[in-house]
Amino acid sequence: MSLNTIVRWLKPKEAVFFDLLEKEAENLCDSVHYFHGGIADDDPSKWPEIRHRMKDFEHAGDNINREIIEHLDQSFVTPLERDDILHLSIAIDDVLDLLDAVSEKLVLYKVGHINPRVLEMTGLLLVGASDLVFLVRSLRNMSNVKEIRNKIREVARMEDQIDTIYNSSVGELFATSISAVELIKWKEIIEAVEGASDSIALVAKLVGSTVTKNA
Repeated sequence: MSLNTIVRWLKPKEAVFFDLLEKEAENLCDSVHYFHGGIADDDPSKWPEIRHRMKDFEHAGDNINREIIEHLDQSFVTPLERDDILHLSIAIDDVLDLLDAVSEKLVLYKVGHINPRVLEMTGLLLVGASDLVFLVRSLRNMSNVKEIRNKIREVARMEDQIDTIYNSSVGELFATSISAVELIKWKEIIEAVEGASDSIALVAKLVGSTVTKNA
């Protein structure tokens, strides 16, 4: 038995931190599923409804983040390092903030039909968000380090794929004869979705470093 395992066994088994992190990851995953499905319908009349629902997800995520911070303030000893718990929660929240911002832009910019590249990217975000749920759940016991590492690599591949789509889509925007206003609209939206993939990858890396310190 490693020293890290012994130390982790001696730490208090405060399930509340695991419960809240898992709840936050699941809320994120639900939001990505909803957002991708909503924009896949390609119906501009639904953008206000999508914005409202995404705001609900975003508020729920903020509330969970606040709960985690409150519990950290009230706990003398935690099952994982305080910074690890806090950084994980903030990184998960950042993903949702970016997608919420995209839903806002759909309405504010009066976006018409969805750029197919955006749909490709959000489809890949679904994979990443599902992997995050697995990774966050794995923090309870860290019993299968090999599977955790495999999932982290899957998330890294997702990020690489979205980066490739992002680069291609920006090039396509500048290569077409759309107006400067339309170009700016879509560039901002595409950048926000790409940023969401970066934040998902950051969560996976944080899980990986946490496992390295504790497994």
